[in-house]
Amino acid sequence: MADKGKGFAMITRSAAIVALFLVAGCTTHTAEVSRQAGFEGGSINAATGMAIPVSAANIDQISAQSGTAYLVGRGDVLQIHAIDAPELTLPAGYQVDSDGAIQVPFLGRVLAADRDIATIRADIKQRLRQYLPQPQIDLRVIEHNARQISVIGDVTRPSRQTLTTQPLSVIDAINAAGGFAQGANQRRVTILRAGREIPVDMEGFLSHGAALPVLRDGDVVQVGRAASRIRPEPQPKGVSLHVPGYPPRQFDLGQQQVTLAQLLASAGASGGEVQLRRDDAAYQFRADDARDPAVGGRMVLAQGDIVLVHPRPAGFE
Repeated sequence: MADKGKGFAMITRSAAIVALFLVAGCTTHTAEVSRQAGFEGGSINAATGMAIPVSAANIDQISAQSGTAYLVGRGDVLQIHAIDAPELTLPAGYQVDSDGAIQVPFLGRVLAADRDIATIRADIKQRLRQYLPQPQIDLRVIEHNARQISVIGDVTRPSRQTLTTQPLSVIDAINAAGGFAQGANQRRVTILRAGREIPVDMEGFLSHGAALPVLRDGDVVQVGRAASRIRPEPQPKGVSLHVPGYPPRQFDLGQQQVTLAQLLASAGASGGEVQLRRDDAAYQFRADDARDPAVGGRMVLAQGDIVLVHPRPAGFE
């Protein structure tokens, strides 16, 4: 790489298109959703004062807090592949050290801990521009050592399990622990998360395949006798989209990871500020940021999310 410009190829990527399917105009829970969202007579009565503003400046922190992306941790091992730059590919990969960084040839120390793969890749790509006019790199986690959950109670093999870049649901974790123990009450499951006890709708899952929560770092799944006796509330399916002048619409997420930007593009909801509401927080986006892959494209939607598109205020820039 002494000759900075020599031998580097230019690669053109094709863009991936994600299709969403509209499953209903108004569902049985639309009235309840509209009341919670502050709607009056089909128009949006925006209550943005308590919402968290989101922009390119804080999307890393917001996406981490919302649990929508895997965050690399200390002890994880990353692998870098750069077009025409084999010096950056190490057979053993790069282990994130105790300071939260990896040491990359020619680039030096790159912060990795508590950042998602897209953010680390963008950082490396930016630094590579001093050597490559249009750097093309692939970055992935090849060993997951940092983030774990536990499964306890009436399962065959109570255990700790490592989280990876693939989402891990409650039933996946129970199956990885050998499944329910003989005689276990399969309908009594809870998640212990940050001091809270969250009941899981196993009845809905077992009877009609209702979606189950995705686990986060530090979660403890309790099965059977130790689990809460609280009856969980039914979890809404899909994402509810509200646009002024149109009836609320419900989108089925299916098994895909769908971002806020992809939903808005698929629905043709152009213009206006956007608010994303979920059970524990509300997030406010400028119109352009909500549709930007670097901002709205980093907010992965979850079952039960409510997306509100507000009219553009006069003089909004």
